[in-house]
Amino acid sequence: MGGSRIDQICPVCGAPEQGREFCSVCQWRLYDDPVLGELTAEDVQQAKSALRTAGHAWDARAAELSTPDRGGRADGDGGPVEAILRGGPLRPGEKKQPRPAEREQPAPPDSREQPFVPDPFISDPAECREILDTLLDHRTKGLRFIEFTPDGVHIVKVAVGSDGIPRQVDAESTEWHSIAPMLDSCADIRRFQLAGGIGTLPPVSRRDFDAAVLHWLKASFPPTDECSGVLLTPRSGWILLERAATTVRTAYSHYSHAHPHTHSLPLLAELRRGRSIAADGTTADAVREVLRTAPLLADHTLLLARADRLTGAVRLHSHVLFPAGARLRRGETATTNVTVFGGVGGTEPLLLPVLAGTPAADGTGAAPLTVHQVTVGAGEQARLTFALHGPGEVELVAPGDGSPGATADGSPGATADGSPGERVAAVDVPALRLPRRIVRPPRLELLLTVELSGGDEAEAEERLAFARDLVSALARHDDSGALLRTGAVGHYDHAIRESVYTSRRTLLQAPVPAGPASATLAALAGWRPARRKQDMASSLEDALKAVVPLATVASGGAEHVRRVVLIVARRPPGLPRQHGIVPACPLGVDWQVELGRLRSAGVQVMTRADPVTGPPPSDHPGVAARRYADAAWAALSGGGAFRPGADPAAAVAKALTPIWQVEGPDCRLAFASPLL
Repeated sequence: MGGSRIDQICPVCGAPEQGREFCSVCQWRLYDDPVLGELTAEDVQQAKSALRTAGHAWDARAAELSTPDRGGRADGDGGPVEAILRGGPLRPGEKKQPRPAEREQPAPPDSREQPFVPDPFISDPAECREILDTLLDHRTKGLRFIEFTPDGVHIVKVAVGSDGIPRQVDAESTEWHSIAPMLDSCADIRRFQLAGGIGTLPPVSRRDFDAAVLHWLKASFPPTDECSGVLLTPRSGWILLERAATTVRTAYSHYSHAHPHTHSLPLLAELRRGRSIAADGTTADAVREVLRTAPLLADHTLLLARADRLTGAVRLHSHVLFPAGARLRRGETATTNVTVFGGVGGTEPLLLPVLAGTPAADGTGAAPLTVHQVTVGAGEQARLTFALHGPGEVELVAPGDGSPGATADGSPGATADGSPGERVAAVDVPALRLPRRIVRPPRLELLLTVELSGGDEAEAEERLAFARDLVSALARHDDSGALLRTGAVGHYDHAIRESVYTSRRTLLQAPVPAGPASATLAALAGWRPARRKQDMASSLEDALKAVVPLATVASGGAEHVRRVVLIVARRPPGLPRQHGIVPACPLGVDWQVELGRLRSAGVQVMTRADPVTGPPPSDHPGVAARRYADAAWAALSGGGAFRPGADPAAAVAKALTPIWQVEGPDCRLAFASPLL
């Protein structure tokens, strides 16, 4: 360029000229070796052509960077940016220009001052941890994140709450037209200028831009030792945004040198987009990304309830989900599983409060973070998965293994499809009312007598199926087996070889004493039905005699036991002596005596008798037999009766299931352990 300066700025990129041979921004040669004589017309034309080509390339780069999805076009068909490119619009087939490598930082806002060399700032992601350690150690009262973007300037303030969790407490944005009015009013052209583009418009004075940014900084967010700054710097290529960041860096460095004994560093660190933090996203998202790597200063706990197994007293229980000191890496999520248990009733979803810290017995001393909800059936359990995204951010992912009876409720997304549970307003833990006591019901001992002889095998098989379904349904209500024991006696007709499965001496299947439901189910699976030979009576009296010692055995200890004998049959028992056409029991057993023994021992006798079918008898012996059957079933049903067809096994199981007594309000919290 003949060794002369062109208006004190680089003719290609507009950067202030520094007296160097090459521009520090675009690397255009500013000064050449001296030559003798005047430049020829050819020399001038070559210089103009080279400058025109370099200017077009520089503007094309800025256009591409400022509108990356449209190749420099503002509206997809020319647009204001292409209309002002030096050298004309992008030519067909013109390749995208690579972004320039990171250059030397531009000059300070006021070149007349002796430039300060900023302190070295770490750009490694580990710097995020150092920033947060400074904040959490109270070496600064807060953090102020500053970012210059193509849309404006964004400030996010962060402070540590009383719960020890750093949070965004304030945010402010300022548009560029309020800071640097020398930028164009058209948004597309303004972005082009911020990317360093010149075009055919008058170039934006870099020094005027620096001065405008400095004036805004001093007026709105001057350096202070009360709050440390964190500068989010853009990816390389946004020339004016980089200059704005340099202005902040220099101003804070001046303040730091002028106030060496400040409590905290005015500019604590710099985080570069695409390196220390995500390349894209809002400033708030970037700050959130940084805060998520802070350590937990307190245990993040799940508030549950626990009932004393001896007294039934209900108290609060804290389960640590994520311990204090836990820390996530950038982009990491930690998960943990916990098993919770349903209460004894109520249809409302159970609350799952997550707290920072461990509350005292009265519920004070811990800060509520969030409250999830989950539906867990009474007496059932659910395996839940919680995810930690950062301090104070604990999400209920879903029931962890599709536990039966467990669903996450509400929106967003919320049922058994595995979506997160609903977050509700934080509960007042100290005011949360718990039941005073949950009183355990007496244990149920159910003994079944099952008539195995029928008019056909299907009739007896129906009774067997009912017995199996009943025991299975009761077992589902009591997974632990602590509240349920079952047994059974199966009986055939007297002295008749009724099928290949019974010998001539078989009258009763081996009695199954009260025990685990699995033992009863195993015995029932081995029983086989048979055809009956007469209709008047069965061997129920022998079955009752076999049940008496099983139902009246001492339980041992002080445990309260409720004993029930359920008769599943069609025909009434036989009499000690024949009565009309009702046959006698060959063994002389009196069912009324056995019934009296059971009742005197406090055993509740109930029936599930098949209904009588066919027309009523017209002869005297038939009428007498029917009258006897009705009287026998009335006596046997004194403790209650169920009707085949009307009372399925599930309904009978519900009627027999022990009922818990709750003193006080229902418990809205899930339980940390089963009630049994």
